[in-house]
Amino acid sequence: MKNQFQFWLEAIQMKYLVAAIVIYFAFTGSSLQVLILPESQRYDEAVLRQNQLAETYVDLVSLDIERAIENLNIQLAELDSLEKIFTSRLLQSSRINSIFPIIDKYCTASLLKVVTLEPVNKFNTIQNEFEAHLIRLSTIGRYPDFLKFLNLLEDHAEWILINDLSVKPLERGDYGRYDLTLSVLVPKDGKK
Repeated sequence: MKNQFQFWLEAIQMKYLVAAIVIYFAFTGSSLQVLILPESQRYDEAVLRQNQLAETYVDLVSLDIERAIENLNIQLAELDSLEKIFTSRLLQSSRINSIFPIIDKYCTASLLKVVTLEPVNKFNTIQNEFEAHLIRLSTIGRYPDFLKFLNLLEDHAEWILINDLSVKPLERGDYGRYDLTLSVLVPKDGKK
């Protein structure tokens, strides 16, 4: 009987030991399911959202940089175009006096009488790259004819700029004297 009692005692102890092990694993598993796994899933979702936001931020920053670079390239192309236009309108001749026949022709075409057309023997330096050589011009004529002359100057392929202008009415009401100081632009290295 003692053997049988011992057997039952060991069986009961074994049963409790097995039950304790089962309960332990059940408690641990349920704790994992209830407490740890949801928090772990929330953590994984938060990490995923943070990575997505970081990628979105990088994409936005790279788009802004790309857009800024594109805008700068467009502005640079416009400036290059304007620079080409400016340099193409510099006086092409090696002599400043070569512009005098053109100015005289424009005065004649505009029905203006030339009183004075001469160089001033003075020039202004512009940004250490260009020179503006000055020319004195005095004409007499009607105001509409003078406007036609100004239009011809403006449409000329090379720069002929007006630095100074004075208008004096003459005795005849529709006529006047027009005194101008003109300038033509040339590159500084190629003095003309």
